[in-house]
Amino acid sequence: MNKYYLSGKITGLPPETVRYNFNVYSRELRDYFDAIVINPLKLKPFLVKCWLGYMITDIMTIRCCTHVAFMPNGTDSKGAVIEYFFAKFVFKKVIVFL
Repeated sequence: MNKYYLSGKITGLPPETVRYNFNVYSRELRDYFDAIVINPLKLKPFLVKCWLGYMITDIMTIRCCTHVAFMPNGTDSKGAVIEYFFAKFVFKKVIVFL
């Protein structure tokens, strides 16, 4: 079964908006592709709760997934852009929601 990592903007948005966005797109991916979806909001950060700790965790998680899906607001996020280029670098299948 395919495993999708979901990426999108987190920093700078209200927590309710972030949770809503990730829940909606996770459900969409699950329903449409019948796949396992990894939501980064449910991951524990590497070592410390800071941006870099979360990014290290996200990059390590992407390595274990078959696909990476990006929400439309991902282009406004430094972290999502890094995840996009990492996914391309390690030859993951990338889906971008427009």
